[in-house]
Amino acid sequence: MLKGFINKSTPENSRAVPGARLSFIIKGEQTNNAFALMEAELHRGGEPPAHVHTHEDESFYILEGSIKYYIGQQELLANPGDFVFLPKGVPHYFEVQSGIVKKLMLVSPAGLGKWFWDNSVPAPDMKPLPLPQEPPPADVTDHYVRSLQAYGIEQV
Repeated sequence: MLKGFINKSTPENSRAVPGARLSFIIKGEQTNNAFALMEAELHRGGEPPAHVHTHEDESFYILEGSIKYYIGQQELLANPGDFVFLPKGVPHYFEVQSGIVKKLMLVSPAGLGKWFWDNSVPAPDMKPLPLPQEPPPADVTDHYVRSLQAYGIEQV
């Protein structure tokens, strides 16, 4: 049986990747994998390539900054206070328009949250890793593509 709880972003539940910091406010195991909620800080240049989710919907609530979403044939500019819904099965990508965007990221169901946790490093300073100056090595790219496929995410 699930119980009520209170969580917030802390150094202990925060992880970093190049150009982004994720704070895992709610992990899937806390909701019987119904959903996961992360606070994300994204820096321009750290956006993922176009992709499609086959297992989960994603939703974003913009806290700070400006971000442009490309969802199928739609192009949407999101600003603070805007809520963006990305349904599973629809290719999408996004571009940070301001230098930094802070947003809440809801993933439903929660499985993908585990991928983010497992493919990131602790962020005790609550900051993202620096963006690389060169493309990642082929083995790193191959790992990301293969591991994401296991979570039902296909690169477009």
